[in-house]
Amino acid sequence: MARITEEQVAEVRRRVESGERRLDVAEALGISKASVDSIMSGRRGGPSRRAGTLTGEDKARIVTLAAAGMSQTAIAREVGTSQQMVSKLLKERQAG
Repeated sequence: MARITEEQVAEVRRRVESGERRLDVAEALGISKASVDSIMSGRRGGPSRRAGTLTGEDKARIVTLAAAGMSQTAIAREVGTSQQMVSKLLKERQAG
C-alpha cells in the first residue's frame, strides 16, 4: 500500500472542511474512507499529538472547553488531538 503524502493529507482536509463528503473525497483521491476519517480526526497525517506532547496551553484550553460544556470530540477537533487524549487528560485532572 502506498503511503499517503502530505499533499494528499492537505487535500483531504481542504475538501472535507469545504463540505465535500468523506466518501467522495476518498474515492476521488484513491484512498479508503477510513484513511480520510483518520486524517480528519488527527490520528494520521501529522505529528503525533499524544497527551504527553500537548503543550500547557493545549491542556488549559481542553480544560476550559470541557468546563464550558463542549463535547470531548469537538474539543479534540479544536485542539488537534484525539478524543481519547482529551478524555485521558480530563480523567487525570479529576483524579489529581
